[in-house]
Amino acid sequence: MSEPNIVDLKPDYLVAYKPPRMHSVFLKKQDGREDREDTLLDWCSRLYPEVPEVKGRNPWEGGILHRLDYETEGLVLFARTQEAMDSFLVQQKEGSFSKTYGAFSVGTMERLPGYPPKPRMYPSQNTYPLIVESGFRPYGPGRKTVRPVIHPGVPPEKIYRTWILAVENVKGFTVFAVRIQRGFRHQIRCHLAWLGFPLVNDSLYGGAVIRDHKPLNSGEGVLPPDQPFLALRAQGLSFRDPVSGESREYTLPPIVPPAF
Repeated sequence: MSEPNIVDLKPDYLVAYKPPRMHSVFLKKQDGREDREDTLLDWCSRLYPEVPEVKGRNPWEGGILHRLDYETEGLVLFARTQEAMDSFLVQQKEGSFSKTYGAFSVGTMERLPGYPPKPRMYPSQNTYPLIVESGFRPYGPGRKTVRPVIHPGVPPEKIYRTWILAVENVKGFTVFAVRIQRGFRHQIRCHLAWLGFPLVNDSLYGGAVIRDHKPLNSGEGVLPPDQPFLALRAQGLSFRDPVSGESREYTLPPIVPPAF
């Protein structure tokens, strides 16, 4: 099984790898609970005690800049100083902080319940990047999934965009490279399923089960678990250095389906 690790360490920030089946943070602070599952924030905080002292959007989230879903693997940025956090929050608001993802599906499917008609992507159907955008609403038992909202009343600050940078068809898989700036829970999973391409091993959005897919750095010969790994990797981060202002980019190997 993959483990978290530090991808790069700077005086003002660090970039960490989050494996699948690990929470980034808890949604609400859980004071006094000793039995809760470990999170990526907990793991980083033990190594770098300054991280939880940084004040971000929520006091219990410390220096973490963005979250990945429990099932998603990939890169996560942490501020180690308050000055770095303040800079990163401005970059997020300006749209100069971006994340790229790799994902794959086995093909099209019929529209899931609760979805509006398929989106019209722009600028065109034949030019990349293509942009899918919507608001979101919780959906289903326990509000475990989300659905796009496209009616005209959605305010601009509630619109989330997914840039589709490239699509490649290889041996029965459709492989996507996408980018987001601001992210909503399950955004990429929901948007790609809306287009008819639910991700492999995404049980919440109707994805096909492919047990051979394994996360990054998983040991050779590791048997697939009862719940196979989601085919979604946060494989790139792009932002400005909070001190020098220079562009910084971090990447992981791109996700590839097991047929490669």
